[in-house]
Amino acid sequence: MATQLFWDRMAPKYARKPVDDPDAYEEKLALVASMLKPSDRVLEIGCGTGTTALRLAPKVTQYTATDGSRGMIGIANAKLDPGAPANVTFHQADAADQIVGAPFDAVCAFSLLHLVEDVPGVVANVYGQLRPGGLFLSKTVCAKAAAWPIRALIPVLTTLRIAPRVTPLSEADLVRFLEDAGFTVERAMHLGKKRMSPIIVARKPA
Repeated sequence: MATQLFWDRMAPKYARKPVDDPDAYEEKLALVASMLKPSDRVLEIGCGTGTTALRLAPKVTQYTATDGSRGMIGIANAKLDPGAPANVTFHQADAADQIVGAPFDAVCAFSLLHLVEDVPGVVANVYGQLRPGGLFLSKTVCAKAAAWPIRALIPVLTTLRIAPRVTPLSEADLVRFLEDAGFTVERAMHLGKKRMSPIIVARKPA
């Protein structure tokens, strides 16, 4: 509940914040789009205010986007004007919730897994909502890769309610959680200048 209240409070500011690394963001969108098929039904968890969902939805048949914050979903739904893709829907739901419409052909989780308490549980839930052969595409901040002053500062900022609670992860942790859930990790890569947020492509065996 505390995490939801934090993001509800932060939603308007988050919506106004420009993308940190626009080139890396566009490269991420192009990479993800290249892995999706026009016939795919996609679920995005932790969609925030829906910017990425609206960009990727035209590439697939159906795009369902969820976020645990009512504030975030409210802003996302406000973007569904007549010019928005008709195949995208936004719903409030936690990352561990079962979503109507499963199984999906692909699940996306961008800048999310480090913000949940039970990362293995969320990964296992994603696995259960994918069809055999489906893809899980994630981009996750790995705080264990940060310099120690930053790692020490994170809990302080969380206590002051300036930053959200963060689960300290490494890329190796993520790979282990994915493999433990049954995924095959196909690729892990970094885009842009920052090296703390790997994109990992994992597949549920067919």
